[in-house]
Amino acid sequence: MSERKAMDIMEKVFVPADPSTTVLDLIQLFIKNKITSIPIVNDDGTLAGIVTDADLLYKKIKPHVPHYVNLLGASIYYNGISEYDKSFKKLMASTAKELMTKDVIIAAPDADVEQLAGVMVAEHLKVIPIVDNKRCVGVVTRRSILEEMHKEYEEEKA
Repeated sequence: MSERKAMDIMEKVFVPADPSTTVLDLIQLFIKNKITSIPIVNDDGTLAGIVTDADLLYKKIKPHVPHYVNLLGASIYYNGISEYDKSFKKLMASTAKELMTKDVIIAAPDADVEQLAGVMVAEHLKVIPIVDNKRCVGVVTRRSILEEMHKEYEEEKA
């Protein structure tokens, strides 16, 4: 894997969104395209941030899930279901800009695949945007790394 570069394994076709994309539209992109992350790019193609499926689940919804106890078969909510409804509606009204992670770990197209894999493991990343001249040109995903490892294994066997 050491001689391979990010440009060799990156997904050149990826699903970007702009900062004004609504959360509802982001969710639709995640579902429709069966992806786990969406690079957020400005009109000029420069990377502004990234939104992952985990961002939707943990950053916005998890802290607002109502606490409840099961009392004689009935769920009793501590902070009220209406509070949860308000939080959910607020989430749906927000945009990629409000939700995205701005400090994104990125790599250049000539980054070494082995080093990328190491960073992904160390930082618990699902994806690393590949950026050339501030523009997002592709993404390396865990799947990209696994496919490369499998290909290398098959080549060694042959």
